[in-house]
Amino acid sequence: MVRRFCGLDFSGARDAGQHAWISQGQMTDQRLRVLDCRPLAELPGSGARREVCLPALARWVTQLEDSLLGCDFPFSLPREVMGDEGWEAFVETFPQRFPTPEHLHLACRFPAGHERRRQTDRDLRAPFAPGNLRLYRQTYYGIRDLLSPLVRARSVCVLPFQRPIPGRPWLIEVCPAVTLRRLRLYRLSYKGRGERRLLERQHVLDCLDELGMRIPARVRSRALSDARGNALDSLIALYTAWSVRAQLVVEPPFDQEGYIFAPLPIVGGVDTLKQS
Repeated sequence: MVRRFCGLDFSGARDAGQHAWISQGQMTDQRLRVLDCRPLAELPGSGARREVCLPALARWVTQLEDSLLGCDFPFSLPREVMGDEGWEAFVETFPQRFPTPEHLHLACRFPAGHERRRQTDRDLRAPFAPGNLRLYRQTYYGIRDLLSPLVRARSVCVLPFQRPIPGRPWLIEVCPAVTLRRLRLYRLSYKGRGERRLLERQHVLDCLDELGMRIPARVRSRALSDARGNALDSLIALYTAWSVRAQLVVEPPFDQEGYIFAPLPIVGGVDTLKQS
């Protein structure tokens, strides 16, 4: 049984170390005790620049051992772009197939200009496809600079593409927007400055507390003060990883195109928990 969990809100920006956040937690008495929440720039040997913080993140992930890490970026592309070589081969050869983010962006579009979407994107109503204009750099650098080196080194298990091996970190794809929709919180506008946005972030944190997360005051303060909402997104990714711990096995034959893990829907939303 995995008892340590992490949530990664990823970024493909040049200064990704300031935009991407990582949260950690440990399960105790069926609740999740949040241990930390920080930007990637604060990891050991890291910094603000993408070429510095992403290798630091990869080194940090290899040290997690028995942990489940929910990552907020696509682990795969639509089937017609990936081909039939299998997911591991796709990830290992990804840097050669797509020399730049723009190559990926073009490959993920139909000739008429429409976005190619994976089945999991359609099933879970993900807001953006892997090659979307707002997401393709995140997809590109997540696969190239995190998944590809970790898979080649055989230092992690990426579920459900690979079998989970005890002693290694387990990585899954999550999407905070999908999780919020499952919790009936999707319409909240918590990203941005101002009193209203601050109150929305506070409401999401209160709901996570109702769902079983113990968030210390220092972490809560960081999430509230981060107007971009990236700290909060990492906490939502952390909650998602913890909440799907019993759903990790996807029965074969598995669709190699990709899979977004998400919590089961709460009928009536989080507010109903207070009445039960």
